[in-house]
Amino acid sequence: MENGQLESESKERNRILKNFLEEFFDFYTLRKVGFFPKEMKKTDIHGQAKRICEWFSFKTVFEYGVSKIRCHISYADGYRPQHVDVDGELQHEPFITEIGGIYE
Repeated sequence: MENGQLESESKERNRILKNFLEEFFDFYTLRKVGFFPKEMKKTDIHGQAKRICEWFSFKTVFEYGVSKIRCHISYADGYRPQHVDVDGELQHEPFITEIGGIYE
């Protein structure tokens, strides 16, 4: 492989990683709450990916969203938003929320 081709492939991988991070991880919010260190820059996509992999025990950041997640989401002041269920009925958000995988 020529250096130009290697450089082109590296730029493409970086572009894909940058787009993935921007779509699924709000950098500024995650830095604000301490997930990313204060000194980390948004342009440090490899540092972000490394931190995400360490936290979730992933081999690659692209494992994020593969599986459904079931979680308890707390709401401020006990307020739970409403939604329309599968039968078309207005309901309060359930205590356990299921978030589907991004590849389904």
